Parts: sequence; structure tokens; C-alpha cells
Amino acid sequence: MTISIPLISEILTMEEIKERYPQQWTLIAHTERDEYLNVIRGEVLAYSPERDDIYDYLPNRNGKAVAIEYTGPIPEMFGYLSPFL
Repeated sequence: MTISIPLISEILTMEEIKERYPQQWTLIAHTERDEYLNVIRGEVLAYSPERDDIYDYLPNRNGKAVAIEYTGPIPEMFGYLSPFL
């Protein structure tokens, strides 16, 4: 398992999260979302280059509402499928 836990608990914007944790899967306790449920800001609980590590860490969220976000370019294997096809 290659999961990391931030040393400092702080609320960051999604842009700050992307800058601080580039190309990482992040588990975010969100404090603000937009009308489309995208994370605007929140606290990074854990991060890893491996998606499965973040899913394995989910039981440690202590009941917080969370989102999992990838902070790099979306890999082709996770391509977007349009609902209009």
C-alpha cells in the first residue's frame, strides 16, 4: 500500500489540491461543492498514486462525507462515455 496522509489538516480549494498533490488519487472530506456536486474545497484525508489504495482507505473516513478525485490528466482507460450516445 502506498497511501500517504497529509501532515497538516487544512481546507484547500480544488485548485490548491491539484497543485499540492499532482497526479494523485485523493480522498477529500468536502466542505463545499457546486450545483453539479463537484468539489470546490475540502480537506485531503489521504492520497496515493494508486486508486485502489484510496478505496481501501475509505473505512478510515470517520463518517465524513468524502469524494475521490484524481488530480492529473484522466487516463485513457477511464475514458468518458457520453450519456447521449
